[in-house]
Amino acid sequence: MNATINTLPNCPWCEKAKKLLTLKGIHYATIEGKSVDWPTVPYVVIDDQPIGGYTELATWCRKN
Repeated sequence: MNATINTLPNCPWCEKAKKLLTLKGIHYATIEGKSVDWPTVPYVVIDDQPIGGYTELATWCRKN
């Protein structure tokens, strides 16, 4: 699995999302800045599937 994560500097939720992806063994690329597809950061896309922010990522990780 591969992911992209939109982040901003000093964003604690972005850091939590990156740690969660690492714990799940998901390789990710970081994109600096907000996505036009999501109002906040982080914004996570896994294998071309939009996941959402940290809360949505945590829910996705519990299900998968």
